[in-house]
Amino acid sequence: PIPDGFAIKQATIVSKADGWYVSFAIEDNTVPDPLPMDEIKSAVGIDVGLETFLTTSNAEASAVPQFYRKAQTNLSRKQRKVARHEKGSNNYHRQANKIARLYLPIARQRKDFQYSVAHYLCTAYDLIGFEKSILQVPWRTFLNIVQAVAVKRGKHTQEVDARSRSIQCFSCEESVVKDLSIRVHDCPNGGVSLDRDLNASLNILKRTVGQPFAACGGLVDVQPVRQELSCVNLRSPRQTVLSG
Repeated sequence: PIPDGFAIKQATIVSKADGWYVSFAIEDNTVPDPLPMDEIKSAVGIDVGLETFLTTSNAEASAVPQFYRKAQTNLSRKQRKVARHEKGSNNYHRQANKIARLYLPIARQRKDFQYSVAHYLCTAYDLIGFEKSILQVPWRTFLNIVQAVAVKRGKHTQEVDARSRSIQCFSCEESVVKDLSIRVHDCPNGGVSLDRDLNASLNILKRTVGQPFAACGGLVDVQPVRQELSCVNLRSPRQTVLSG
């Protein structure tokens, strides 16, 4: 059933590998007004990457989901079967459809995961900052979901210029050049040592809220610190994704 407060605006019939679906475009009349800026009490910067799905400025990290890898053996076996059939034949199309059916749950699991993480972030924080220049499709799709969920919950998102976010020290703003194989940010100015993705997310938070941090080698005495990431389950415990 259509939830209360929703109105159907458009219906589209869609063909997928496992059958036909009706996709509804609905209008949500229950969307709250955005939280007033002076009532924002919590903010977070998030950095997305390959080592972890995302890292927050609160030292939370979510592992990259392995939906495709878990199905890879079965996919490879069916792809070999397709290669043995003449392209365009009935057997070829039959095997190709089996492969397409295997990809469907992978896509649905990925979408459910992204929505669940987005709901977690929008439940835990009032303002979420992230890099604005991300063009890779998987990350851009996820960040678009975060923005949509934030609007639905009356929360705020902020895209920021995140250039040099991994190189620049979040504390003293000096550049600490390192290649991608170096996963730890060690600042020589004041002994700050932390995961490079955490350093990046702290820079994103800083640029989101314009909040200064104590300098490594300035007037503020900063003790050497090693900040470790905590790999946690950044997922909303109860989240249903409506999809066609």
